[in-house]
Amino acid sequence: MHISIFVYGTWGDIRPHVVLAVELQKMGHKVQVIASSVYEKWVRERNLGFYPLTTDVNIITKENVSAMDMGIIGQLKVVKNVLKPAFVQMGLEVLEATRESDVVITVEFGLGLLFDILKVNNLRAILINPAPLNPSTEVAFLAMPTARRGFPFRKLYNRFTYNMIQRLQWSVMGGARNEIATKHLGLSKSKIGDFQVLLAHSPALTTVSKHVFQRPSDWSELYQVTGYLFDDDSAWTPPQDLSDFLASGEAPVYIGFGSMPDSTPQKTTQTIIEAVQRAGKRAVILKGWAGLGLDNIPENVHILKYAPHSWLFPKMVALIHHGGAGTTASGFRAGIPMTIVPRNADQPYWGKRVKELGVGTAPIPRKKLTAENLSDAINTLTENHEFHKNAQALAQKIQQEDGLSEAVKWMQHYLAQ
Repeated sequence: MHISIFVYGTWGDIRPHVVLAVELQKMGHKVQVIASSVYEKWVRERNLGFYPLTTDVNIITKENVSAMDMGIIGQLKVVKNVLKPAFVQMGLEVLEATRESDVVITVEFGLGLLFDILKVNNLRAILINPAPLNPSTEVAFLAMPTARRGFPFRKLYNRFTYNMIQRLQWSVMGGARNEIATKHLGLSKSKIGDFQVLLAHSPALTTVSKHVFQRPSDWSELYQVTGYLFDDDSAWTPPQDLSDFLASGEAPVYIGFGSMPDSTPQKTTQTIIEAVQRAGKRAVILKGWAGLGLDNIPENVHILKYAPHSWLFPKMVALIHHGGAGTTASGFRAGIPMTIVPRNADQPYWGKRVKELGVGTAPIPRKKLTAENLSDAINTLTENHEFHKNAQALAQKIQQEDGLSEAVKWMQHYLAQ
């Protein structure tokens, strides 16, 4: 079977998809990855097909970093006015890339753009969600408030939250999707009801540990929780300066915001370093998309360009990060207490889960990050023995899971239908 995997996001988004792609190709399927051209060399080294996207949403996001601090209305305006042309171009390229494909694997949000393309190219869709997104009456959508105990319409409320988010997804991609349909495919504008029917009948794998998210009992067989899809860069070797820093003192605190850009990187770096000094700890600070770093860095701080989470995190005493799904998963598996500094998307949800699982502090919203509350979090993470005990216990459970085999099993099941 010819499978296309469409990934338009960041490095953390593409890696688990490629891990799955490699296994599917071993099973005899022909697999190609559709993603930004910056990932082409890395993907082709794994003997997978590749179709490059000429537009890179990540670059556009960096160029419009101020939108990250806007409310939902402001962000929707950016999508409409700035990202729409990029999504139109992206959709047309996926249209060409999937002419010979049987199946498209993508995240749920991508279906809002590809809806008409699926019809024209006669494609089936299978979703890979790094966070729980499928509707349930048992839990509200991850970004929505939880109904209080005793609320008489709890199930209706929970279901309503998913309906609202589906409509929001449909609306955000509306301009690009409708332009592709009417100007390039000769179709009329599609309706939200048709999109919701497609979502209800599309298999979806939630690639999260069952010890972090328990599968709702009202999910159909189409919706499964597989476990994490980890990509461990086993061939990586650390640079000498990093090795020397780690060997020169006690285990440091990791602080990094991954693919989250920052409009004031020097100010943020100063805040982080002040917090580290207040706490009297050592720290490894990831440069990341934020571009963290200063000309004069104290001896107890190391600025890091890159290191695989699987190698680095077990060597840390605590983790402070943005709450990306992949980073959070790696932190859980490493068994290291953490504090999440969320900004948007599913990040607040993971911050909440860290607290609920007893493996870290309550999240610190990015807008509220200060040297004071960050140093308090560092002290709490390094001194609270319960956090360490709970984190190690959770790590042992996750390390016993095989999310990749489970995902492949269900993928084969759906492909055979």
